[in-house]
Amino acid sequence: MKRTKLTPNQLILLRLLYEKDLDNIIDIFGKKEALDIRNTLLDTDYILSDNNKFTDTVISVKNVEKLFGIRGDKINFWEFYNCYPIKVGARVLRASGATSQLALKHQKKYLNRVKTKDAHENAIKAVESFVAKQKQANKLMYLPNMETVMNNSMWEQWQVFVQANGVEEQEWNSDLI
Repeated sequence: MKRTKLTPNQLILLRLLYEKDLDNIIDIFGKKEALDIRNTLLDTDYILSDNNKFTDTVISVKNVEKLFGIRGDKINFWEFYNCYPIKVGARVLRASGATSQLALKHQKKYLNRVKTKDAHENAIKAVESFVAKQKQANKLMYLPNMETVMNNSMWEQWQVFVQANGVEEQEWNSDLI
């Protein structure tokens, strides 16, 4: 709140406006208070409309998404993260809980590197294919730690393991590990 200089009520209202949740806005604030709070946001980069009808409020989706750290393309990091084993034998490869500091650190790295839904889907396919190849070759114990995977964006190198139409694009090569 210090960084944005917004009050808690302003933040809540912006989030509910973003989600188009007018019922909760009225339940929480009431029409008059919600309009008053909305009017305090008119001089910010978040509200674009300047009318007295609350239901016609126009927000800057881009700025509100940036404020709340929302990705408009809805990339789900956990789809990617859950494709990778938590541990192999006694070796822990990645965090098991979504709220752990390590998992949140990995999420931030991933979302900074993967910008589109297509790149996200390709990363998932690459990780699934690489893990399957390692399993098939009985080499799961050689999987790199997730920290190494994240630091080096290894899913990009593992694209060679993705199958196209059921045919290998390239023969599996242990030198690529």
